[in-house]
Amino acid sequence: MKRVPFYELKAGQVVAENVYKGSTLLISKGTVLKVRDIERLKNYGIRIVMVYDENDFIEKKIEEKITIQFDDIPPVVEEEKYTQWHQQFEFVKNITHLKEDTTELDNLSEDIYKRFLKKEDVVLNLFHSIGDESLNAHSINTAIISTIIASKMNMPDVFFNPLLKASLLHDIGYSLLGKRVIFDYLDLQDVTVRSHIVSAYEALKNIEKNISKEIVDAVSTHHERFDGNGIFMRLKENSISPVVRVLQIGDAYDSYIESGHSSYEAMSFLLRYSGLIFDPYYVSLFFSIVGLYPTGTIVLLNNGKKAVVLKKGKTSTFPIVQIDGEIVETGIETGLYIKEVLKEGE
Repeated sequence: MKRVPFYELKAGQVVAENVYKGSTLLISKGTVLKVRDIERLKNYGIRIVMVYDENDFIEKKIEEKITIQFDDIPPVVEEEKYTQWHQQFEFVKNITHLKEDTTELDNLSEDIYKRFLKKEDVVLNLFHSIGDESLNAHSINTAIISTIIASKMNMPDVFFNPLLKASLLHDIGYSLLGKRVIFDYLDLQDVTVRSHIVSAYEALKNIEKNISKEIVDAVSTHHERFDGNGIFMRLKENSISPVVRVLQIGDAYDSYIESGHSSYEAMSFLLRYSGLIFDPYYVSLFFSIVGLYPTGTIVLLNNGKKAVVLKKGKTSTFPIVQIDGEIVETGIETGLYIKEVLKEGE
């Protein structure tokens, strides 16, 4: 571990010792720092924070744990169930085990499918984890979001099997490499980003008969871009599988948040690259589900009060928010609307 002055702290670092202000616990040991955490420490005048360094991860000194994105908002699924999925994914990402038995992959994808098929009023408060297990949470989150989008499209049941399994396996190449680039949608020349595609293909093609060619192809092409400027194959628009075009939305949205950005910034990223990286149709579908202000977005209302978004309301621009513990829907009926989006910690 190492001592880091507050002005050098970065989102994604892991706190190695509890941080107190007097007798008040500000940040607990094991917390993956977000922008709002760093701002809070700054506001309380905390000058030095102990964080884990890379050697601590290598030597396995950090206790792995699952953390919820927003503490005061209901999670996307109960933590006990999510922990079960997390444990199941340990078997899923083991290629040797997957070659012999796909039961865990089958059961996990089916369970997520049943949980989120036709689910209305999604509160997209996601779980994440740190260290080697961070891939588990990201893969599960990608599968959850993919299910929600495909359900909105009323896709036939047969479509969900390759979609969920490809979503769960899309970044398995990072597990094989032993290192991971959390957000991998901008620097496509990065050696690790390119290698995780190759390593996944080399491993999965040997068990193609167990999981299907469609899934292997989807994993191998999940960094193609809608504009044709992706990795290796330069596939474009409808030449990219719809399985890939759907899972890319969940992949990019979740990993952008995991890399230290807010859910609002993640949605804004998808909108900004709609038609470039992402299929505009699937971006618009996701937008219609979570709105412009996704779960957890901190906003200032026209009445001067600060609120946090719970979920989309009747329209994409008038969400349901929580103000001082009270749940209120913005819009014409209440006369409340969002004046501005606040940064975490403001």
